[in-house]
Amino acid sequence: MVNTPSSTSDSEIAIIGTGPAGLMAAFELAKAGHPVTLYEKRPGPGRKLLIAGSSGLNITFDAASLEFAASYRESSPQFSRILETFSPSDWIAFIERMGIRTFKGTSRRYFVEGMKASILLKTWVDQLLAMGVRIEYQQECVGFEVTSGGVLLQLQKENVLASRSFKAVCFCLGGGSWEPKETPLRWPSLFKNQGIEFEEFVSSNVGFKVDWPAALLKEAEGLPLKNIVLQSAKGARSGDAVITSYGIEGTPVYFAGVLGNVNLDLKPDLTESQMLQKLENVRENLSPMRRVKKVLQLSPAALALVFHLTPKGEQADARLLVQRIKKFPLLLTERQPLAEAISSSGGISWNEVDLSVERFLMLRRFPGVFLAGEMLNWDAPTGGFLIQGSVSSGHVAARSLSLFVKNSG
Repeated sequence: MVNTPSSTSDSEIAIIGTGPAGLMAAFELAKAGHPVTLYEKRPGPGRKLLIAGSSGLNITFDAASLEFAASYRESSPQFSRILETFSPSDWIAFIERMGIRTFKGTSRRYFVEGMKASILLKTWVDQLLAMGVRIEYQQECVGFEVTSGGVLLQLQKENVLASRSFKAVCFCLGGGSWEPKETPLRWPSLFKNQGIEFEEFVSSNVGFKVDWPAALLKEAEGLPLKNIVLQSAKGARSGDAVITSYGIEGTPVYFAGVLGNVNLDLKPDLTESQMLQKLENVRENLSPMRRVKKVLQLSPAALALVFHLTPKGEQADARLLVQRIKKFPLLLTERQPLAEAISSSGGISWNEVDLSVERFLMLRRFPGVFLAGEMLNWDAPTGGFLIQGSVSSGHVAARSLSLFVKNSG
């Protein structure tokens, strides 16, 4: 390892990470007139954004403020404040000011026109460069300390280690699910080594293992469970799920899946009495199971569940069969690992973060060190909540950091 002498950067502020939180923080700080340098350990920016947008970039969700904040679960008090400062409508307006159109889909999710993250990322980065933001690629932060002169960063490029001093720093290092080849993830040690409380990452927005019988998989593997509702101790969510070789995945599972027993409503648009009436109206002398197949219009995957996982005695009783369709029991035995997850829960504890108005999202014991994005210990479902939480926290951290720098002289 080659060391270079410590030096003061031309920029007042460093931002570590070029995900949505880092890009938003850089924009707000540059707009406020601060010289900013963005550091990224990869050869290019926004890898997580590109991954998230590979099949259609949804940017936020259409929900009232209370519902939106509640989606951040245990962190909803913090996000109520964060979203008040930079709301979903603010985020949509930000994107459209860059000349990129947005639209709302039937799922209440908002998307960028064209559904691709690459256009948004390129436009955003180009705008930052035009504002004077410097971006240094292939430089990884491997250490930091607060000094009388500000924050000293140790930055490594290949085998060269350099020290740079800044007035303040914002870390935007992401969650635990997007570096499957980096085991263990390196950045948490920067903070653990300083005695900062850290909750280990756990997979979130991920499928669960179910011990399916072989006969069911032969018939239904890869098929969608259309328009179901999954109910658990965590809540309820409607949508489509998919039967997989290992278990079950899809939006309802990501939102409300928990280890243990859950229930599926396989026909949420009909009540038990309405279904029973439909079965009784069939004139042919058919078994209850045959009647279900004839008139209830369940998806092939739902029919396979009912047929293979309902005891024969219940299949012969129309009332019991209808009750099972409305409250189909399922045992989720294991989460898929982090490498398979869309996101993660865990990260730096909120106990470590200043939540006062003047220093919101600054580490309490490290003046001038701010945090934003999924590296904080919060969790949210898919559907625009993750990127919204990241950009909103990046915006808020930047505002606080700007005040900190100005007040520090």
